Amino acid sequence: MPELRKDYVTDTWVVFSASRAQRPGAFRGGTSTTDPVKCPFCYGHEHMTPPEVLAYRKDGVPNGPGWWIRCVPNKYPALQVEGEVHRRVSQLFHSVNGVGAHEVIIETPEHEHHLSMQSEFQVQEIITAYKQRYLDLIRDKRFKYILIFKNHGERAGASISHPHSQLIATPIVPRRIVEEVNALNRFYESTGGSCLYCEIVETELEEEKRIVS
Repeated sequence: MPELRKDYVTDTWVVFSASRAQRPGAFRGGTSTTDPVKCPFCYGHEHMTPPEVLAYRKDGVPNGPGWWIRCVPNKYPALQVEGEVHRRVSQLFHSVNGVGAHEVIIETPEHEHHLSMQSEFQVQEIITAYKQRYLDLIRDKRFKYILIFKNHGERAGASISHPHSQLIATPIVPRRIVEEVNALNRFYESTGGSCLYCEIVETELEEEKRIVS
């Protein structure tokens, strides 16, 4: 089973998961894209993924065609959803068993249709799927933090080129997130109730800098 271990030198937690080494080496051997014939995220290949936990489809049956968004458990998870959280402390060694969730949000049935090419409707649906999975998992009392992220390309760590995002729910809150929340709270209190993120957005819009259109 995966495990989270405390690094006391950096005061951070590190995930150890042997199953991650079994991921398909889609980018190894000089290729930059996954072969659509072998891609588990392509339309018609639903049998190649674990059973879906969420799908947007007009017609069809679960784990079959007809979808435009699918969410499935990661076949090579960093954390496993089964079990309870147990902490182990032995002198300087502090670990937590790797209970959590690791899911893949398949953003489109189209193998080469990346986010910049998606319609406004499809992008909205992707974000709606993020929200729906987040709200579902946050009800699980074992999970203390949920991260939604996207790796694009080999250099970012993606092992499959088909457009997708990932979600990880962990039983601990990373130190960096705690620091960010504390900073936001300090700003809120020092300004009499202002939101730091809102202030950043408003300032950048006003100055018309750092805006990419």
